[in-house]
Amino acid sequence: MLGEVLGSPKKPISSRVLKRLPLSISRMIVNFISKNILDKDGNFKTKKRSKVKYNLHDMANDTIALMDHINIRKAHIVGASMGGMIAQIIGLDFKERALTLTPIMSSPGADSTLSGPTPKFMEAVKDSILLNIQGRDEDGVVRIYKALSGSRFPFDEVKFRESIQPVIVHGNNPFNGHGDAIGVSPNRTKRLYEIKAPTLVIHGTEDSILPLDHGMALVNNIPNAKKIIMEGVGHEIPSELLPEIIAEMIALFKQTN
Repeated sequence: MLGEVLGSPKKPISSRVLKRLPLSISRMIVNFISKNILDKDGNFKTKKRSKVKYNLHDMANDTIALMDHINIRKAHIVGASMGGMIAQIIGLDFKERALTLTPIMSSPGADSTLSGPTPKFMEAVKDSILLNIQGRDEDGVVRIYKALSGSRFPFDEVKFRESIQPVIVHGNNPFNGHGDAIGVSPNRTKRLYEIKAPTLVIHGTEDSILPLDHGMALVNNIPNAKKIIMEGVGHEIPSELLPEIIAEMIALFKQTN
C-alpha cells in the first residue's frame, strides 16, 4: 500500500518545521496529531474534496487512458490495496474494459461500519513519521511494513531492505498523498452490485490497516465473487503463497475465454 505513489509533491511545511525541533518536542506533536488522524469510529478521517487534487477516479481514468494509448481494449484488472480500489472503479464505470477483477487486500472505501486500523499499525505510523523527520526514510518504510506483516510468515528485515533499495534510489516520498486520495473518494459499497466482471477477492486475516471485514464487504456485495482468505497474513502478498494465488487468478482469467 505504502509503495503506491501519486507523483512527487513536496514535503508538507509541517514536516519541515518538525525537523527543526528537538526530537522530544516533535514526538509530542506527532502523538497529538496521531490522535486526530482517526474519527470516533476508529477509521481514517476523510478530507474535503477541494483540498485533494488527485483521487481514485482520476487514477482509474489514467488507467483507461493508458490502455487506449497502447491499444488494449479489455484487460484483466488486478490491484493491491489502493490498486484494488481503482480496480473496483474500473469495474463500475468502465465495465466494457474489464475482463475480470482481482482486488487484493483492498476495501470498498471509508465506512464506519468496517474496522479501522489496528493500534499496532497506528504505533508504527507514529514511529515512521518520526523516522522520516530525522531523514531516516528507509527505516520509516521498514517500520511500516513490519507492522503490516502477519504472523504466519515472519518479517525478514534484511531481505526487505534489499528489495526496497531500487525504490530508495529512485526516490521515496512518504508524503505522497495517496491516503488523501482514498479518503476523498466516495464509498463504493452501495454500487458493488453493479459489477459484472468475474471477481476474485484476496485478503489476509491479520491485515492491520484494512482488516478482513473490508475484503469480506467486497465478497458479500459483488455478485458471485470468489475469495481467497489467507490465514495469518497481513497487508502483504507472501511469496510462499504465490503459487496458490497465481493458480486461482489464472482460473479466473480462463472464465472469459
